[in-house]
Amino acid sequence: MAKIDLPWWVVILLLPTVACALARQTPQPAPTLEQLVFEIQTSTPTVTPVMFLADAPTYTPDPNVTLTPVITATITATITSTLTTEPAETPTPEAAIPSAPTAPPPPTPTSAPAEPLQGGVWDFEEGFSVWQNPYGDVCPGSGLANGWSSFTSRDQFGSACFNETVWRANVHSGVSAQEITFAYVGIEAGVFRSAPTVPGHRYSVEAFMRREFSPAKVEVALGLDPTGGVDWQAGTVQWFSWLEDLENEWSRTEAVATASAETMTIFIKGSHPYPEPGGALRLDSIRIVDLGAE
Repeated sequence: MAKIDLPWWVVILLLPTVACALARQTPQPAPTLEQLVFEIQTSTPTVTPVMFLADAPTYTPDPNVTLTPVITATITATITSTLTTEPAETPTPEAAIPSAPTAPPPPTPTSAPAEPLQGGVWDFEEGFSVWQNPYGDVCPGSGLANGWSSFTSRDQFGSACFNETVWRANVHSGVSAQEITFAYVGIEAGVFRSAPTVPGHRYSVEAFMRREFSPAKVEVALGLDPTGGVDWQAGTVQWFSWLEDLENEWSRTEAVATASAETMTIFIKGSHPYPEPGGALRLDSIRIVDLGAE
């Protein structure tokens, strides 16, 4: 008869069944507890492996299964919740600092140089009108060339007088010239007139004068106001000393200035430093030439 070795725990489970079977056949005395324990301790259990690791089924992923990115969803939800509950502060824009005002650029001249201005009114050939002395001083036979204005200061002895002269030696061109007398007064006096100009163009102004001798020499100057002002004492007037410094002869001068307005004013001034006889001025032959843009 072959011997069957069973594990001890199987024996314990089968004991009640075996006992019932034996009890139905032949009554046997029940084994004592000591006998059962002896049998269990002396039997050597044999463990039979049910499955080797090599026999375990290999896991093959199903390509149709869509994996759920649990971690990504959790992180995204957390970030979204944080951004929603704690909005970022909107920076307050700084106030713009106003820039320093800049001067407008000078006008760009585009016109061609105009024809020279000469003859006629510029040559004191448009007739003369009676001149009214602004201080009420008496000036017999006074006259101021039409189209011109005058100015004079006054000392304790009086002011200048303006006259028309037609004596040939006192006329440079044409038939008449403007005369200004300074005898026995220490003053400044002269004439002025505005000419049309193009802003940004340079202008050359030429003039002639004949000065009568005086112990107190009359200083003569040509003034140009590029802004078109008519105040001979204004700071905008550019004064130029007369180039040819002669007595009892016709003397020429010339000066250049750039117009900054649509008119430029031409001044001619004589200055008699103190009261002495003589010193009369004769003015004639003014010519203005447009030199074009700078």
